[in-house]
Amino acid sequence: MTQHTATSDARDPLPDEIPQPRFHRPNEDLAAAMGCARCKEQGVSVPPGGAPERLTNAEAKRAKRARKRAREEARARPQEKIPADRRRVPRMGPHHADFFRELWERVASEGAGSTPDSRLLALTFTLRGALKGWANFTGQDLRVLRLEDAHAALGDLTSSGWLGTEPETVIESDAANPARCGLPSLDGNTWKIGNGVRSRASGWFSRTLAHKKLRKKPNRLRLVAAYLALWAGPDGRIRVPAADVVAACALTGTDELAELLTWLAEISWVEGLGVEGAAVAASLTEVTLPLAYEPLPEPTPPGTAPATTPLDVPVADRARDLVSGRGERVARWVGAYRGEHGHGPSWSAVSEAFGWPPRQAPDHDVTHEVFRLLAEEGWLTGFGVPFGLRPGPGGPAATR
Repeated sequence: MTQHTATSDARDPLPDEIPQPRFHRPNEDLAAAMGCARCKEQGVSVPPGGAPERLTNAEAKRAKRARKRAREEARARPQEKIPADRRRVPRMGPHHADFFRELWERVASEGAGSTPDSRLLALTFTLRGALKGWANFTGQDLRVLRLEDAHAALGDLTSSGWLGTEPETVIESDAANPARCGLPSLDGNTWKIGNGVRSRASGWFSRTLAHKKLRKKPNRLRLVAAYLALWAGPDGRIRVPAADVVAACALTGTDELAELLTWLAEISWVEGLGVEGAAVAASLTEVTLPLAYEPLPEPTPPGTAPATTPLDVPVADRARDLVSGRGERVARWVGAYRGEHGHGPSWSAVSEAFGWPPRQAPDHDVTHEVFRLLAEEGWLTGFGVPFGLRPGPGGPAATR
């Protein structure tokens, strides 16, 4: 139940605006509405009042000590260790998957990395520098990727000019002095995305490579496993051209791909492995299905209501027809509502009671004009005060 005022801004929020919590200014009517038993019985939700008053210094210190004790007690209690495969990790959405797919295709088309090791390294660089055109890298980052020959993999990328650095610079760098590696082909954020999308895709890639099914496995297998998971649908089904997998993962050919697919089936990364024409067909298993992207929920249809007044008639005329001769009746209803609830009704409650266009209707401006007329003629007052509507000086004396 939302209270409006005669000066309410009816502008709809822009799609990119973040809705802020709405608070009403505290007053006696609002306090009565928030504690109203009748509203609760009728399932009416009342927006909260103003933020609580600031604590005094002594109260703030007591609250801080209480929070500290609670944290210490929580740490003292034995905690159940959740296995890594049971931890809830954010899944990729379709937009994250689309971005990573396009990124991977671009890296492959640029020929960045002629071996699975150097291709893995190129993907890691690209995920880090997609927005800036450069990426910080350290020797520890290389060790995490478990490259067979880190110097050779870096040399493969730097010799062609795809990566702007020297292999020794990256290998000898550390967290205090990371190597800044240029990515000329990515300069200018060609994807025009936010860092959240890039970060989610990068995190997904890291978790996939570190999956328990891929522990101590060669990078060529890990790369194919990640590529299949990336192209899986929300239900885990995979169908990708074999030539695309070979090119994306820098494999030697379809024979190596067949060997790796058999290996992935043996470790239960995929199941139902088959070939459909020149395409690889499979499905992720129960263990690897959480790696598939999660579809976006269906959008909630906007709340709409049909117009109940003739749209070709001026708003003022329609409003006058709705309120003409009914001012006293409206005032009596508002007075009775206040007597029952202990506070005034919202505009929506009055509109519903008298069949005026609701907020979702295209002719809601008629309702605004109706309330303006009721205030102008003295039938209602209390506008601008949350839940403060009451009969005005023109209304029945007994209901004021």
